[in-house]
Amino acid sequence: MTISQLTPAEFIAALDRTSTHRTTAGDVVWRVWGTGAPLVLLHGGTGSWMHWVRNIEALAADFMLLVPDLPGSGESATPQTPISADSIGATLATGVASIIGPQASFAVAGFSMGGLIAGYLVRHAGAHARCMVLVGATGTGAPRGPMEPLKSWRRLAGDAEKAATHRHNLGILMIHDPAKIDALAVHMQAANAERSRVRGKHVSHTGTLAEALSGFQGRLAGIWGEFDATAVPYLAERGETLREFQPQATFDIFPNAGHWVQYEAPAQFNRRLRELVTAA
Repeated sequence: MTISQLTPAEFIAALDRTSTHRTTAGDVVWRVWGTGAPLVLLHGGTGSWMHWVRNIEALAADFMLLVPDLPGSGESATPQTPISADSIGATLATGVASIIGPQASFAVAGFSMGGLIAGYLVRHAGAHARCMVLVGATGTGAPRGPMEPLKSWRRLAGDAEKAATHRHNLGILMIHDPAKIDALAVHMQAANAERSRVRGKHVSHTGTLAEALSGFQGRLAGIWGEFDATAVPYLAERGETLREFQPQATFDIFPNAGHWVQYEAPAQFNRRLRELVTAA
């Protein structure tokens, strides 16, 4: 199945049909692929399970992938207020246990806002969380450089105008190489934005990875894009922060990639994530 053979909507629908849907406490909707060791994938703000669309088929060959729509995103219900990374992490920990069993261990990769939430997921899961990979994660406490403001799309009248604005915003925040901002990326950004009720700005100030990772004994790793707009020019500081949490933590920087590194460099990302999780 390739995107060149299908429209973006058809490609996503076909991939979705290969999953098993589960709904857990808090009306969180999960998609499950594969039958190997459990690997949880948490998407970023203004996103959904589709943030992992270029990773699912490759990784499902080796892992049981548990991919939720985070509370307030996609098909999952809006969480009760006050919304926090800790409360969402607790809800997800309950969900993981209900799907794989309360005694089973798992790994987790969290992208952007999902990285911070992953920290609180492993905090609530305790020793059952054996590996966490942060992907362009928020919550490190490291500084951020200036970034061009995103454009609003909500009051635009036509679909073409909205699509152009989503493409523009993807180029500012998510994808470094303009040639990688394809029809699939624009389609997903539009679909995710329409359904998003809880965004990064609602969650990222509610906790820190320093708090969440206190006592974490599993493997810790980071993957960032060289041109991640949320991190440059302070990538080194993020690596240093991870090693403060855990001196042996690894920190990979993928060249010529932006914030949405698992979409922009999927083959390299899938290979490295597989290595990190398998080694753990």
